[in-house]
Amino acid sequence: MGDTVTQAGSLVRPDSLRFDFTSTALSDDQLREVERLVNRFALASTPVIVTHTTLEAAKEQGAMALFTEKYQADNVRMVRVSNVSVELCSGTHLRTTRGVFPFQITSEGSVGAGTRRIDAVAGVAASKWLQQQFAYAQNAAHILNAKQLSKLCDAVHRLNDTNKTLRSDAAKWLRVAAVNAQTVATHATTLGSVPTVIHILAPESSAPHTSDARLVAERACHLRDTQPQNAHVVIQDTHIALAVNPISFSDVQAGALLRELLKKLPGKGGGQGVLAQGRLKSAVTDIHMLP
Repeated sequence: MGDTVTQAGSLVRPDSLRFDFTSTALSDDQLREVERLVNRFALASTPVIVTHTTLEAAKEQGAMALFTEKYQADNVRMVRVSNVSVELCSGTHLRTTRGVFPFQITSEGSVGAGTRRIDAVAGVAASKWLQQQFAYAQNAAHILNAKQLSKLCDAVHRLNDTNKTLRSDAAKWLRVAAVNAQTVATHATTLGSVPTVIHILAPESSAPHTSDARLVAERACHLRDTQPQNAHVVIQDTHIALAVNPISFSDVQAGALLRELLKKLPGKGGGQGVLAQGRLKSAVTDIHMLP
């Protein structure tokens, strides 16, 4: 990571620790290398030696210190791990490095401009954490019918591929449903200066499992593309969508038109560009229910 990295804070608890430092984001490879180095030093069972000396003597021995901390010039606590580190620290420490094995980073992220934070576990807490992660992996493998943990990623990839296929199929059927959605009434009006047609679809009670915000939006987009001379509002029960053709109405925002309509037809919604969506306070199932 280079010599420019400096400590920016830390916290040590019985079951976890965190370490703040100045740096750009670390890659996965760098994080694994940090873990590898810490565990290697831990397995060496190197003694942790604590001495008290003057600030000047500690600096001469290469002790690291936080520039934000204030130290007594005549008495500082210096912690040394042979061939690993030497620093000024008033915190408690283990007798040997063996106590931090195993060491496992659990997260790394930004906590401010130019400052990163590593959260980790060590020792008994790390063993418990690793056992829990192993249990999670075993459960996932069981759910995905992966007979070995080494096959878990393959099972996840297969599931993801299946999901993509199902989503694609669902999108196709949604377009088919939108094209064939039953309209019970239409009403021509004007929103601002934009000619608009309001389409009321059959309520969900007469067409089970068809009341869906996605269906309403898809229907509005279909009408926008096939009848570009108007803006189109589609309502089914409490779902509402408004779409405008960007070529026919290049200076019109769908969101602005919907907000104008919702002043008269109570509800909430928003959007911008060519499509806006919302939800009405009360279901609209007939043309006479429009303001």
